[in-house]
Amino acid sequence: MKNVITILIIVFAFCYEGVAQNRSNLEKQKKELLTEIANIQNKLSNSKKEKKLILSNVEDVKYKTSLQERLIENINDQLNLIVLNIDQNEIELKRLRDKEISLKDELSKMILKTYKSKSSLNKIKYIFSSSSFYQAFKRIQYFKQYANYQSKTLSRLDVTKSEINKTIVLLDSQKTEKQLLIKENKLIRKELNVELLSLNQLVSRINQNQKEYAQQINSKQKLSREIDAKIQKIIADALAKSKRNEKGFELTAEAKLISKNFNANKGKLPWPVEKGYVVLGFGKQPHPIVKTATIQSNGVRIRTSENSYARSIFEGNVYSVILSKNNLYTILIQHGSFFTAYKNLEIIFVKKGEKVKLKQKIGVISTDKITKQTVLSFSIFKEGVPQNPGVWIYKM
Repeated sequence: MKNVITILIIVFAFCYEGVAQNRSNLEKQKKELLTEIANIQNKLSNSKKEKKLILSNVEDVKYKTSLQERLIENINDQLNLIVLNIDQNEIELKRLRDKEISLKDELSKMILKTYKSKSSLNKIKYIFSSSSFYQAFKRIQYFKQYANYQSKTLSRLDVTKSEINKTIVLLDSQKTEKQLLIKENKLIRKELNVELLSLNQLVSRINQNQKEYAQQINSKQKLSREIDAKIQKIIADALAKSKRNEKGFELTAEAKLISKNFNANKGKLPWPVEKGYVVLGFGKQPHPIVKTATIQSNGVRIRTSENSYARSIFEGNVYSVILSKNNLYTILIQHGSFFTAYKNLEIIFVKKGEKVKLKQKIGVISTDKITKQTVLSFSIFKEGVPQNPGVWIYKM
């Protein structure tokens, strides 16, 4: 059993640094989620009474509920780490108490042995009964070492008792923190249920006038379709030039390698934003709120925070920069035979022909002046064919 405990202590010691780092990361993530939830709540408080913003309000409430769900997951992860720490410290406490018992037992035997010798006179007799000076010296050294060992054992016992008290205090603190997180989790779940009820009420209002809201959605979709058509035409022209052996899409050795590496990283590519949430998936689909409206999406739409940056998901070259009718930019980056498109940028940091690196910031994502939403439209194309980013991007 002692061997098992020793092994567990060693394992925990190696894991402790990683656990502490994970806890720190989770705390940072939790603060970011709470800040984003507060921002969304502030926006909703100012816009819920405006009928013209009901669609964006529904999207905001859905976004808020997704953040709350992520916050619940975050707290659950923190609880798991605390439970791990509690288990570790309880094992450590048992080890220390076993050590304390062992030291007390050892000390009691020493005291008993000292008592049996009755007096210091016996020690003197024992020393003077030596057959030689060397033997007498060794006996004196023995008594000194014995007294020193006894003193050290007492010190070790005091240190062990101190460590036991510290571990108990730490355990109490961790158990209190665990209870506080459980309480916080219950509160967030309660708030989430309130938001889900609010969401159902908003959707119910929209369902009463599906036709009006479907027209609003189709109007927004028109501009998006125009940009998508431009992107696909640019790629199609490049492919056509390549077939005619003209300059355009023809791949250099470097571009072929980039293309190969891009393909090899399928499912592992980074997100085009540092933090965000997919609000619209890939392909033809009914609108997530107004079911009578249909959306054709060549990529995904990612909701993120105001003043967020779009970043390249892989190394490549800026193939084209498109300025749309609403004065917002789309950047098209070539990665060999692959292209990625980043739409809805109000400021850009790169120009046509420029090389970009993995995770390089390429522009600032626009925030809608009316809805106050910050959304990046992102697409991936393989030899001109739209791909589902959810298959290529890590955990999308």
